[in-house]
Amino acid sequence: MDIFLHYLTLPYLWQGAVIAVQLMVGALFGGIVIGFFLALASMSKHRLISYPVKAYIYLLRGTPVLLQLILLYNVLPQFGIMLSAFASALLALTINETAYCAEIIRGGIISANRDQRTAAQAFGFTRTAEMIHVVIPQALRAIMPTLGNESVGLLKSTSLASVVGVSELTMRSQTIVSENFLFIPVLMASGGIYVILASVLAVGQWWLETRVGLDFRARRARHRKPRPVAELPASAASPTTVDSREKLLEVIDLRVAYHGKEVLKGLSLTVRRGEVVVLLGRSGSGKSTLLKSILALAPVSGGDIRVGGERMGRGPSGAPLPARALPANRAAARIGIVFQNFALFDHLTAEENVMSIPVIVQKDAKPVARAKARRALDQVGLSAFYHSLPHELSGGQQQRVAIARALASNPQLILFDEPTSALDPELVREVHSTIRKLADMGMTLVISTHDVDFARSVADQIVFLQHGVLVEQGPPSIIDNPQTQTFAAYLRQEAAGEIGPEIEPEPTAPKPAAKLIHTER
Repeated sequence: MDIFLHYLTLPYLWQGAVIAVQLMVGALFGGIVIGFFLALASMSKHRLISYPVKAYIYLLRGTPVLLQLILLYNVLPQFGIMLSAFASALLALTINETAYCAEIIRGGIISANRDQRTAAQAFGFTRTAEMIHVVIPQALRAIMPTLGNESVGLLKSTSLASVVGVSELTMRSQTIVSENFLFIPVLMASGGIYVILASVLAVGQWWLETRVGLDFRARRARHRKPRPVAELPASAASPTTVDSREKLLEVIDLRVAYHGKEVLKGLSLTVRRGEVVVLLGRSGSGKSTLLKSILALAPVSGGDIRVGGERMGRGPSGAPLPARALPANRAAARIGIVFQNFALFDHLTAEENVMSIPVIVQKDAKPVARAKARRALDQVGLSAFYHSLPHELSGGQQQRVAIARALASNPQLILFDEPTSALDPELVREVHSTIRKLADMGMTLVISTHDVDFARSVADQIVFLQHGVLVEQGPPSIIDNPQTQTFAAYLRQEAAGEIGPEIEPEPTAPKPAAKLIHTER
């Protein structure tokens, strides 16, 4: 035991351990930095970018790191590149690590909630802002455990550097053994040092995992010191008078197709400023697709969409906008949206969620954005929940935070995609009440819903869709006096609780003539 402790504390071995740690840290840092860009490149839609990167990753993961190290150490001098043994080992380990880190990071990025990414895009986040503020904070929760395991494996792989003459821990252990032949105590001491270093890595991994976890964020939010809040003009919180004759939203002959199947078939719709339009129809009728198209989130194959004079998804000439120009296009249109499944950023508090659009998209100072956020949360009755994370809130509260997030950006149009379908019946009433208050304030709303009674109580115009076609449109009175047999059948089935997903008719089946009723408000 004394011999084991002697070698366990031997400075000569610990000096080798320091060299091993230097190799590990250098290779891991390089692997993470380069691997991040390789991960993004491997997910590129451009094959000339993604395919070579995927081939690079496949090749490095498929060959032993020892072979790569020896090859690099012997090949570089033939090209006049002379590196020390340590530099050669570091370079080889880094190159190998880039492939593994790229796959770890790619997996983390893929694990980020797709709905939250869509929400960020809908509100006008650039791709960079989406990555920094939405994807990476979520991806870290998936990356940290795997990356911690990779760091331990990399620490042990540093022993391979001894084959090119790097005097790290394993090589120094072999040197001692070759002199005294005390295999067991020396090698056990070497193993003990590796275990100590791995334990330090495990503690570091636990600390980092804790810091990116939602529970830690929730505790930190509750104990956070008060942040500065700006004073907003009193007029900013009061509804403004609107000209109900002004056309705010114009959808003209809109056509949308997915994988060759047309979902919206020449749909046209006009919404005036201050008007509340409710979209009714079965699941699959095109309601959600219409809302996504308004935000330039769906593949529009024909037609035009204008919001307050802003042409959505197209430039002045009518040509489709490139992807990099879409965030500015959405931000300029000032459209808020409340998603069916809330799509709150789960790593941010209610206040931070609502602040995100004013800060990231509209570039407001944080005190001003915080004031806007609190005003919006107060409007929806969530004054007591500024510092709560989404997972600490009920479904109805999460939906109201989503409404506040849409409000805080000072939108001229708010879209609601099935605002109560994901809620328990007892929570539906509070969300309906919040939406009615917005309607009373003169907000322009387009609401997709199955709830006919709610539609009757809040709408200025009812629009019924089926198979991607506008079948009937008119004031709420058309619910009691439908003008088409198709809408009448839908209302009967809804009243009987028999509404199911829409089934596309056979191509040979004749389609009933649709009578369109257009009324002025």
